[in-house]
Amino acid sequence: MRASFMGKALSRADKLTKDQLLSLFKELLASNERLEAALQSMFDGILVCNLDHVPVLINKSAERILRIQNPESQAPLWQSIADEELKDFFYKALTSEETILGEEFALQSSSGTRIIAISLSALLSEDKIAGTIIHVEDITEKRKKETQLRRAESLAALTTLAAGVAHEINNPLGSISIRIQLLEKLLKNPEPDQAAMTKHLSVVKQEMERLKQIVVDFLFAVRPMDVQLLSENPGPIIQEVADLVEPEAERFGIELKLSIPPDLPKLLMDKRLIKQALLNLIKNAMAVMPRGGKLGIIAELGQDELRISISDTGTGIPEELLTKIFEPYFTTKKSGTGLGLTITFKIIKEHSGDISLESKEGAGSIFTIHLPIPQKEKKSLPGWEDKATQAGSQAEE
Repeated sequence: MRASFMGKALSRADKLTKDQLLSLFKELLASNERLEAALQSMFDGILVCNLDHVPVLINKSAERILRIQNPESQAPLWQSIADEELKDFFYKALTSEETILGEEFALQSSSGTRIIAISLSALLSEDKIAGTIIHVEDITEKRKKETQLRRAESLAALTTLAAGVAHEINNPLGSISIRIQLLEKLLKNPEPDQAAMTKHLSVVKQEMERLKQIVVDFLFAVRPMDVQLLSENPGPIIQEVADLVEPEAERFGIELKLSIPPDLPKLLMDKRLIKQALLNLIKNAMAVMPRGGKLGIIAELGQDELRISISDTGTGIPEELLTKIFEPYFTTKKSGTGLGLTITFKIIKEHSGDISLESKEGAGSIFTIHLPIPQKEKKSLPGWEDKATQAGSQAEE
């Protein structure tokens, strides 16, 4: 609003008195000084280059972060930068007129390694490209805090996993210990009860298998996944999983509703892992409907994603537990390791997807897997794409 007023005033400069012109000039000078002070006080670096890539404005932070030599030079920006990597970056980015968002670089200095992020975009003036605006941010402390947060989260997750493993292992070990004591007691008899011994040994074997499964699930949850992403049609995969669980659903009186749109786009998927994730969700849904209900397996296409929803009409999940449902060893079931949803979450994240949950206690739950659809055409960033049109128009003129 103020700039617009000043522009109108200047357009009528020939009709203004000397005092009015002096007052206008002082106001313009004061406004310019305020802008200059604000620009120089910024922690982030700001540079503006003209169409020949020569800096016409550089604040102090930009000089300091990029260590610009001879900022008053009328040479292109890259010639004023000592760091070879940055020099090469600015040469390529400016001459190819790219729009770049947050390109990161590690710079060595006397105080240690500094990490900076650089963004370039077109500078528009009166709807025409007048040059390039460059934003430089020192993100060293930001990255340190992110690293510390990740370490804290990893430590917390490891603590939870360790506690969960200890708890899960303790149960079968306790059962095995009791059975061994009973076997020892039987063996003290001159004629041990063979049937009882066989029964106790059978329980020991079952508990050992349970221990083995706990270890297998734990390793699967903590180790990096060997994900083989191939271009796959998700339709047949979903159908295959539905066919697999349908007999069991019928046995428990569960009505299965399956909906898969025809001609689904191919996604980058590991078929084996996606099947496992779907089976984990479906098994959980069936477990909360022991007396029957409705199981939905619905695939829907979004703008840039495929949504696969697994719904049930079971008991639902209390609101206070919704945030814990994907945590390791958290389970509302009487049996199981509590790693099923953790593993499912990990699988979906390995596919650059996400998983969401809607649940109402007493009314059922809906788990929705969100998988990205590969873009056939790379979406261009705003800024430079109009320059070709502008140049063409100028050539016609």
